[in-house]
Amino acid sequence: MKYIAHRGQPLHAPENTIPSFILAAEKEHYYGIECDIYSTKDNHFVVFHNDDLMYMCKNPAKIMDLTLEEIKAFSIRAGKKIKSYSGLQIPQLSEFLEICSKYNKAAIIEIKHIHNLTQLTDLIAVIDEYPSLEVIIISFNMNYLKYLRALVNIPLQYLTSKLSDEMIYDCRANLIDISISKESVKPALIKRLKKEGFKIAVFTVNDKKQAKQFEKLGIDYLTTDKL
Repeated sequence: MKYIAHRGQPLHAPENTIPSFILAAEKEHYYGIECDIYSTKDNHFVVFHNDDLMYMCKNPAKIMDLTLEEIKAFSIRAGKKIKSYSGLQIPQLSEFLEICSKYNKAAIIEIKHIHNLTQLTDLIAVIDEYPSLEVIIISFNMNYLKYLRALVNIPLQYLTSKLSDEMIYDCRANLIDISISKESVKPALIKRLKKEGFKIAVFTVNDKKQAKQFEKLGIDYLTTDKL
């Protein structure tokens, strides 16, 4: 089972920031690092989890309403537990990919929201700048994944908390693997998915005992904040 660092090391540095990604990259047992992306108003890709800046920057502005230059003007507030980090900016996707490439970690890119599907072609162009980098693209939006599958053969994963027969069919037909919430993991379901040839990821697991149970079930990838 391969471990993936969820938004870097969010317990030790602000999530989805350069320091958080570097801390994760320096740990040998992580196979990959996960990030979240949005498109900006002027067609760039930035790494951020929420659709507005309130949680990380104490500003209600919507990230997709801003240009890259406007986004770079904001500073991320580190919070009480990690005060040593201050003045951090919201990274571009390319900065995240540089870290993954330098430390030989798989880049797990979750597409949160983009302005239109054609921007996925631009996303692939950014990724193609790192030809030796292993990349997995994940999303809760099946339409994004279907569009990407028509463009590229890289690994894709559909994120979901509830898995229906229709979803399983869609994933099988489009060669998309499945990433499910830990609460949805049932031995019978995992056995079925493995039999049908899927690679299976689980999110977000922070308990060692539970992680061991998932490993015994044959889970392929496990996303964690701290394990």
